[in-house]
Amino acid sequence: MKSIICPISKEKVDNNQSRATVFISVIFMMVFIYTKNPALLVIATADTFIRAVFHPRYSPMGMIASGILNVLNRQVKKIDLSKKQFASRLGMLCGVTSILLFYLDLELASLTIAVFWMSLAILDSVFDFCLGCIIYTYVVFPFYMKK
Repeated sequence: MKSIICPISKEKVDNNQSRATVFISVIFMMVFIYTKNPALLVIATADTFIRAVFHPRYSPMGMIASGILNVLNRQVKKIDLSKKQFASRLGMLCGVTSILLFYLDLELASLTIAVFWMSLAILDSVFDFCLGCIIYTYVVFPFYMKK
């Protein structure tokens, strides 16, 4: 894994808060998959959009995660912001795709994308394994190397 290259940012965020925020999204996705209530997926996608496009500090789920971590007295572990934003952009893409497929009455395809997104989120939140970094290394970074 030492050959994995992640986007680099001078700005840092708390990895524990990010992982807790993603875990809250996982709960919303699980309930969506079980109930097929699209509002839950819209909420998870909207929060991911905020983290991907703006900043994690504006994320309502992030605020909840921060409160939970403060109560649990968890230590801050800093990580590059861009790494988490890249992963959030991939999650946002999955969320938007799943919502569109759901409203186009392609429920199985929507649920498949939601399960895929949830799996990526579980890898990140529970196992601290960012598939976004691997995707960045082998799909995105080579295009920057050519410039």
